[in-house]
Amino acid sequence: MAKRIVFHIASLRGGGAERVFVLMANELASRGHEVTLFTWNAEGPNAALRSAAVHLVDFGLPLRGEGYAKSATLKGIVRSANLFRRLDPDAVYSAPEFANLVMALALMLARSRAKFFPSFHAAASLPASGLGARMAIWLSALVAARATKAIAVSVGVGRDIVTRGFPKSKVVVINNPLPPAEAPQGNSYAWQAKLAAMGDGPVIATAGRLVPVKDHRTLLRAFAAVRAGRPARLVIFGEGPLAAELYAYAEQTGIGADVLFAGYVNDPAACYAAADLFVLTSTSEGFGNVLVEAMAAGVPVISTDAPHGPREILGDGRFGALVPVGDAAALAKAMTEMLDHPTPAAVLKSRAADFTVDKIGDRYKALL
Repeated sequence: MAKRIVFHIASLRGGGAERVFVLMANELASRGHEVTLFTWNAEGPNAALRSAAVHLVDFGLPLRGEGYAKSATLKGIVRSANLFRRLDPDAVYSAPEFANLVMALALMLARSRAKFFPSFHAAASLPASGLGARMAIWLSALVAARATKAIAVSVGVGRDIVTRGFPKSKVVVINNPLPPAEAPQGNSYAWQAKLAAMGDGPVIATAGRLVPVKDHRTLLRAFAAVRAGRPARLVIFGEGPLAAELYAYAEQTGIGADVLFAGYVNDPAACYAAADLFVLTSTSEGFGNVLVEAMAAGVPVISTDAPHGPREILGDGRFGALVPVGDAAALAKAMTEMLDHPTPAAVLKSRAADFTVDKIGDRYKALL
């Protein structure tokens, strides 16, 4: 039986949670459900991934940095409640943490009877001090009370939200989906020409927002050590507030000529096709979508043992190397060893197949 389903994401800027929700909205719409993708601001590259079968509601509220001003937040909650009264959904999925809080309030204001599935994508994402944090923890209790089930993207994230106060019986672990395989677009990009002009040597790649939690500095230090002993190139896909700082650091470290800051690229297949090795250096990672995507492309992977997703994805190190967070020396050693003895592509692709969008879609549908 077809259901009226709403997926709410705070914005459609580049990010793992945003991409996941567009993919899941597309998947459930393809199964005959009436699906609405609802966002307070639809600007961003993930908007282009939405299927024509998914209805889009965009409030067009202005973003301020990574979030919304207090006045915009209050307005958004009231408008969200009005939307829920009009749509009368059977189920509402939301992500990330901020969106879970405001959707719980909006559903209560609307007196909606919809099932509510807040989704948690980050490890221990609420700060522990300050008035704002105390309010967020209090509101988190409202989320738990209103939730039908809370979706944790990894076992570790599930433990985190139980520790925070969610009843264990309300928590279900559903990993993030691997995007459907797409035929190569055949486009040529400026970054490809720049990478080719950097000379020979294997290409080490990473992808993610240029923000502190991704710890690109450790990657740059490790790459400098690798580069001292062999030809190699590093390409960093992503944009963010630390771009200028990281570029300057690469120059200061003496590896600027071998590091390419490619910016955000909305063609993941082209990114992985260029890579001989993929490295993730996060200090915290609820899941780690890019690891699965790289593995699906047959690219060997290395990750920091960040809480919580990488260890789960890599099977405690069976499918890729795990190194301590912030340890540039250990990372450089692992990078050298993986370049010399890469994990077979067949092994990587077999593991990535555990996360296909249809398998994850089955889990989302089961919640209905």
